[in-house]
Formats: sequence, structure tokens, C-alpha cells
Amino acid sequence: MGQSARVRTVVAALAAAAIGACRSGVTEPVPDVDPPLDPASADIPSDPTSDAGGGDAGDGASPPTITVGAPDRILLKGTIVTPDVAYDGQVLVEGSLITCVAPALGCAGAVGAAGATIIDTKGVIAPGLIDTHNHILFDIFDDSDWLPSKVYVNHNEWPNEPRYQAMLDVKQCLENASQGKPTWCPATYEGAGNLKCEMDKWGELKAMIAGTTSVVALAGTTSACFSSLARTIDALQNGLGQDKIQTSALFPPSRTAADGVCNNFATMRTDAYLIHCGEGTNAAALGELARLGTVTTNASCLYAPQTVITHGTAFTAAEFATMASAGMKLTWSPKSNVALYGTTTNIPAALDANLLVTLAPDWSMGGSQNLLDEMRFADAWDDAHFGNRLAAKDIVTMTTKNAAAALALGNRIGTLAPGHLADLMVVTKTKADPFASIVAARPKDVRVTMIGGRVLYGDKVLQPASPEAPGCEDLDVCGAPKFVCVAENTSANKLNQTLTEIKASLEAALVDLDATSPDGYAFAPLAPLVKCTP
Repeated sequence: MGQSARVRTVVAALAAAAIGACRSGVTEPVPDVDPPLDPASADIPSDPTSDAGGGDAGDGASPPTITVGAPDRILLKGTIVTPDVAYDGQVLVEGSLITCVAPALGCAGAVGAAGATIIDTKGVIAPGLIDTHNHILFDIFDDSDWLPSKVYVNHNEWPNEPRYQAMLDVKQCLENASQGKPTWCPATYEGAGNLKCEMDKWGELKAMIAGTTSVVALAGTTSACFSSLARTIDALQNGLGQDKIQTSALFPPSRTAADGVCNNFATMRTDAYLIHCGEGTNAAALGELARLGTVTTNASCLYAPQTVITHGTAFTAAEFATMASAGMKLTWSPKSNVALYGTTTNIPAALDANLLVTLAPDWSMGGSQNLLDEMRFADAWDDAHFGNRLAAKDIVTMTTKNAAAALALGNRIGTLAPGHLADLMVVTKTKADPFASIVAARPKDVRVTMIGGRVLYGDKVLQPASPEAPGCEDLDVCGAPKFVCVAENTSANKLNQTLTEIKASLEAALVDLDATSPDGYAFAPLAPLVKCTP
């Protein structure tokens, strides 16, 4: 998918834009969720943004420019966050790979830079965000569809709420799930048997417009339509040539499943095992790490560097010490935790134990709509409850370099470095500290999302850098004119669907099921791709 090699300079007219698988063989996921947080009760700002590095944005408030050249080589200029260091410089992308990252004009003399498309971002260039905890097929819902009725103490409690069960029925019906599909569900949708492709794409789109290039989706069995937008990283279709990630949203896993994971560790078929554990605040949740050590035939074989604990909300310094001694890692989803259980994981204690921590949004019902939202929430919670333990750089690292390391993909994604996949984002520079600009960003502030060297979302003026065929679509994101590239050139596996078609299919299906379901609940309209705030 190319575009002509003509050279022209286009200046953006955006003066005010700076304001926005389970791999087969594990389990069918049951998600963990959260209601909207009452800011007063949580003692955090109602519209949190990082206060680090405040001040004039300087060049970052200026619009980007583009000089169109070769379609498969792009030279980006701006403030680079690797994320180990930050400096003004350049990133050269050739095909799907980063080939140069250097300060000042250090990439301009590279062979591949000659005749390349040049984007002067006037912003912050960073690795694409990596979401290590999402339930992507539920991203068609939001907090208008279901909220827990009270604060709970354990993850086994809230799934019993009638409205949650009704929403789960709708989700299982739309994806034509192999388990849990309600008897009242119509046989098929869209002639292909289900809307799982559309559901996954909606979640990938929500991620992509927030600068997120990879998502651990916990989607169960996967389809060939997955990863056509953001990478559904725990799927064979992730564009990496292999899937060595396993997930479990259920605790405890069955002995058969757990033994299978340990066998995969031993045979090097699994590099990362992400399991929900310690979710809640009661003694049962606290005891789940110990139970994880007894669930397998070979005791404690899951106490391994490949294991990433999702949540650990109930854990103390003792549990974190056990995890650290085994090289285990932790994924933190604070907004979900606070809303469901009234508190969140003791991140200072986890860091004191030298645990590697990642940050992820869980899902969109009442919680963070995307990873940028979760980063702002984490920053505000840290300021209010952890004594500002986390700098903006720490939060960015959790969602890039640490996330890649947790997935055992640190040599391919998560860092701007030659030889890594060209998965990156550009955000408006709104603060003097570029890390703080990332933490404060919203989808409207994302100037570029590039995945595998393809610019699939960004400021409208930068659309000449996007794939030329079959074309992209205009998208208004909270008043900012953007473009998004969804359709591909083949009709196989629904890959030629446009955003308009995906949205229409999901909206029609939700309306249909509202009329079909005997539960009396309504789940239309479709949750928006982004929620705008003042």
C-alpha cells in the first residue's frame, strides 16, 4: 500500500489541538471490571493530569509538518523518549523497522533517509504503549451498561449481579462463544457466524487512537481478523510470527491447565503467563499467591520469571518478596481496583521488593477507556496515596519498556531502538518534561500512531504518510480532526471493513439484542471510541 514519491510540504491547521488470547489451551476469560470512581471519595482530582514538568509547552503546541517522499521510509523529528532517556532528535523508519534513533540530526545522513517522507512532529516521539491487561471483547460496553452496585472484597462476588450476567450474555451471543452462549441468542450475525471480528476491532481502535500499539486482549480463541489495527499481542495474528503468551482470567486455574503452562515453560513454548491473582481485599484474595504454588502437580512451578500476576491487590510485602525471589512480575490496574474494592495494589511495597511493574486499564466499563486514561489515574492516585512515589518517567516506563519485558518481547517492542519494530506514537508537547506530556495526553493529543511502520492514526494533516490504498477515514476526536486507517485491500476475514461498517454492524446488533433478550436490560448504544472531557 504505497503513495507517490512526490514531494510537498503541508502545514497543519490545528492551532488548538493541544488540549486528549488467551492462547488456545488456557481458559475462556471472565473479566474484572470497575464502576466510575467518585473523585471525592477517592481523594484524587476529578480530571487528573501529571503536574510534573508543568509550564509552557514551547514547540509542542505548534502544528506538525510533513514533506511527502518515499512511502516506506519515514523520518520523524521531535523530542524522543526512548524511554530510558529523552532528547531532541530523529527516528528513521524503513519498512516495518526502526533503523536509526539519534539526537539532533543524527539520522539525516543515513542512507535510508534520502528521499524519505519527513514528519516534523513538533511533539514527543515515544514507543507505542503496550496494554498488558484488557478484556477486549467487552470494549463495546462502558459504564452506562453495567456498574457494580457496591464495593466488594473478592473477585468471585460481583459476577453474580443480574445486570452483569445479562451483559455477559449479550457479549457471548455477539461473539458466538463456544461456552456460555444464551439459549435465546439468534443463530448467527453477519453471515460469518458472529461479530467477534468487529468486537475485537472496536477494542483495537480504542487502543490505537490512544497511542497503544499492542494489547493483551484475553479474547479466548482468536480469528484471522485480529491485529489488523493494534496488535492483539496474545494471538497468532500479532504480526510477530509467533504467540508465546498465555493468559488466565480465572483463579485458580485447573490443574490440567496449570500443568500445561509449566510444561510450556520447560519446553520454551510459553515466554509469558499472565494470570489474575490476589484480586480483592479479603483473606481469600491474600492467600491466592500461596495457592498458586500448590495448584500444579509440580509444586511451585508457576513461581517463575515467565509468570506475571495481574492485580495482586491484596498482597503485602511478604507476597511481593516471594514474587521477586522467583523473578515474577506484576500488572497494576488501579482504577478497576479502586472502583471494585475501594483500594489498589501497594505499588510502593512492590517497588521496594524490586518487582517489575506494568500498568494497564483492565476494561472500559466504569474504568479507564484506554491506557492514556489509566496513566493519568495512576499518576493522580500516586500523588494522593503513595506520596508521589512515581515520577512521570516511571509511569511511561511501566507502559512501554516494562510491559514489553513482562511479555518477553523487550527485544522487539517497547523501546525506540534500531532493529525494533516501528511501533510508536507521537503526542503533543504540553509540558516541559516530555514524560509528563505523555502522562497528561488524551487521544486528541495523539498526533501519530504507527504500527509496524504504518501510520494508521493521527492528525488529519499527516494523512499523506498513511497507506494510500484502500484509503483512510476522517474522524473527529473531541473536536480534533484526525484520520484513521481501518480497511485493508482484501475482503477475506472481514479485513476490508471500514470504521463506518464496523460501527454500524455493532450498533445494529445491540439494538437487535435489546429487543430479543428476555432479561429486560438494554445495552445499546455502542460505547464510543473515546469519551471527551472538558
